[in-house]
Amino acid sequence: MLRYRNQYNVLDYEFFNLCGSRAWLAKQDSEEAANLLISYIEVLAPYLCWGGLAADLLCWCEEGFWACERVHRNPGPLLLLCSEAQKALGQWNEAMESVQIAMEVSESVDAGTYARATLALGTLQFNRGDYVTALKTLARAQILLLHQADYERLVSVRSEIAAYYLNRGDLDRALSLYLEIDQLHKQAEVSEVSDHILLMLGVVNRKKRDYEQASVYLRQLFERSEVRQNRNAMATAAHHLAWVSLDQREIIMARRLCGKAIMLYEEIGDERGASDAYEQLGCIALAEGQGKEALPHLQRSLIIRRQLGNQHGTASSLRRLAIAHIGSGNLWTAIWYLWKSLITYQRIGMLSRQRFLTIFQEFFRGAVGRW
Repeated sequence: MLRYRNQYNVLDYEFFNLCGSRAWLAKQDSEEAANLLISYIEVLAPYLCWGGLAADLLCWCEEGFWACERVHRNPGPLLLLCSEAQKALGQWNEAMESVQIAMEVSESVDAGTYARATLALGTLQFNRGDYVTALKTLARAQILLLHQADYERLVSVRSEIAAYYLNRGDLDRALSLYLEIDQLHKQAEVSEVSDHILLMLGVVNRKKRDYEQASVYLRQLFERSEVRQNRNAMATAAHHLAWVSLDQREIIMARRLCGKAIMLYEEIGDERGASDAYEQLGCIALAEGQGKEALPHLQRSLIIRRQLGNQHGTASSLRRLAIAHIGSGNLWTAIWYLWKSLITYQRIGMLSRQRFLTIFQEFFRGAVGRW
């Protein structure tokens, strides 16, 4: 844990002996000790998240709930921290429950927390592929955040909407929104572009096949995260740089970057990230003409995504499995996976004409390559 002190000059577990402090504070009966414990948690949370220590954050939150009860404080803010930790650990159902409880306990007593919880709910719904419900929730969050003059989180709403257009394949609309968000940050005199915006500018430019510009954004994200020892952001940057390399047929580099992403995601227990990286590893094998090698990686990705309730990811894994099976000579299995993929995309409102054509082009290329 010394890296926190070295990087930020604050919050060194060993220096402050905070684990011992947590246990000691939790046993105290005084209101002062309870309030101090809650303050510790609020200050520590971002550093634990950056360090990939979501499980530690959950332990702190459990103690914090008792402290909130002792001093009659709204546990909503801690429930939101708990939700972030659960989401990072792939416990999406638990994260959803924490957010919903945060909304219930905050609605009539804490408008700011209620607004943040509504945004968190919309983000979770969006990540699970429940786009229709998510857009309604985000619209409600936007109104609540406007009343709170919380412009930083209003930017988060716009980011989610931009991601929606990205998933639909409307790249120009998505890029326009992300550039608008970047401009809002500059107007607010934020010193640097956020990690999320760097990532999404990289993703959109890659999908627009501007690989040079995509690499600029993604390498900037990776280098910044490496300096800060933010393993989650490092993993995500490596994962998307691997897509850039794969698109450019730089297979060896793609494998190396994908391997780094998997290692980091598994170190921090990020199942969502790991599922994305295993799908990518399957795609790398497909690019090498190794359909049979791709199958276990894609199947692993599918299992994790189904456990998470990630519908969009499930549709993508099914699609890749169809291509892997057709390339391996399993025609009827391939057709079954193709059909399941199309149904899933249709159910979540993401089966555009362009996506439909792209899926069939990929499938028939695999069939021609086999037969």
